[in-house]
Amino acid sequence: MDQNLKPNKIIILEPAEASKFSYIIGWLIYKLTKNDYITRGHSKFEIICAHLKVLSSEQIIYEQDVRSQTTNVIPGKDFLDFMYKMESLILLLFEKHEEFGPNILQYIHNNLSNNIPMFEFFNTLINISSRMLNSGIDKKQELDNEIRKFLYDRIISIYMKSRQKSWRRFHNLTPEKGSASLRENLKSMYNDTQNLTKIDKNKLIKKINLPKEPKLGLIQLQIWAKLEGAEEEFSKMFLVSELQWLIWAFGDNAKNKRKKNLIPLILDHLKKETPFLEEAFAKKQIFIE
Repeated sequence: MDQNLKPNKIIILEPAEASKFSYIIGWLIYKLTKNDYITRGHSKFEIICAHLKVLSSEQIIYEQDVRSQTTNVIPGKDFLDFMYKMESLILLLFEKHEEFGPNILQYIHNNLSNNIPMFEFFNTLINISSRMLNSGIDKKQELDNEIRKFLYDRIISIYMKSRQKSWRRFHNLTPEKGSASLRENLKSMYNDTQNLTKIDKNKLIKKINLPKEPKLGLIQLQIWAKLEGAEEEFSKMFLVSELQWLIWAFGDNAKNKRKKNLIPLILDHLKKETPFLEEAFAKKQIFIE
């Protein structure tokens, strides 16, 4: 075992694969913060969650039938970069598959757990989350070395289970029975479902539930636009300036300043799934000039 092994280069994925990889990492964070009983049983679970949450963002999307809601966890760049390093090291370790045969996964797990550079990368990641949480004021959010090692090992264990299907190309050495596939893992995240039958569906249309990122915000607006009573709810929820921003984002030249005229135009664009302008997508936050 080489405890100082490093990948020569970090993998670069095609856009479609990169999107899938991001979903996997989002699910990993979701698992750690929501339903991993080992992590939840830790005495410092709340602090662990705080660190993971500042390294990611959570988006709740209400489905059109208003009978369920979907929780998306979007990993931040720092966490994603760390996981790209881990995946790169795993692929390097897989080169030993002929030597270790069916024991390759245990070999990889042991190497990751004891790899000094990778744990240093992880410490750098947690130092970033510590700065984000503490800002030099509250030191109660620090994770000591013991907790860091615990979280590092949980990330390795959960991630390796989630990736077994993707790694099966290595001579079918990764087992399928008794392990959750990526599809099952994503199903666990996307089926974070609540029965909303008795809730007035229009109460779900709230500005607080609108993602700030323009692409995600547009998707949510398109869903709301198809709900009954959307026009009235949009009128209550949005300022004229926000409605005008949406008109601009759609590339519509309408100059009207009255809500009753702007909202039907916006709803029409949303129902037709008109995309935002590239300039609008380039904004870091919806409604920002």
